[in-house]
Amino acid sequence: MNKQTVMDLVSPRLKLIRTEMNYTQDQMAEIIGISKKTLVQLEKGRQEIGWATAVVVCALFRESALLRSVMGEDPIELAEMAVHAEIHSRETAASASINWWTEMGQWQQYKLQQHTAGGHYRIIGADHKRLFSTGDREKALAEFKKYMDML
Repeated sequence: MNKQTVMDLVSPRLKLIRTEMNYTQDQMAEIIGISKKTLVQLEKGRQEIGWATAVVVCALFRESALLRSVMGEDPIELAEMAVHAEIHSRETAASASINWWTEMGQWQQYKLQQHTAGGHYRIIGADHKRLFSTGDREKALAEFKKYMDML
């Protein structure tokens, strides 16, 4: 997962997301912080969406069924993985959706999972709290082993 992939997933769906949320072009442009002219150019595919705008769309429309259909349960997590090699000890609850995660291993309350759309890995603990995320399989396995060794 990288920035370009996130932009490529968001950009062609911008108009559909706007329609899904029942916003006019004026409303959508105001919400995501761009001019209406820019929004029209993006929706027509005449301009490429920027990284910041793609992240704003992921954050503000993370509940969009359309966005989730291509990015999984948590579009923001894919955006995070595009810029961070690893994420440790998140306080927010991780998604519990079985549809977007393939379980790679389980040890007591810890689970190692791989995202079916993004391909990255996460370790979740009790109450589905995300403890670690990375795009590197070997790092994910090594970190998971640390949790197994703690018990």
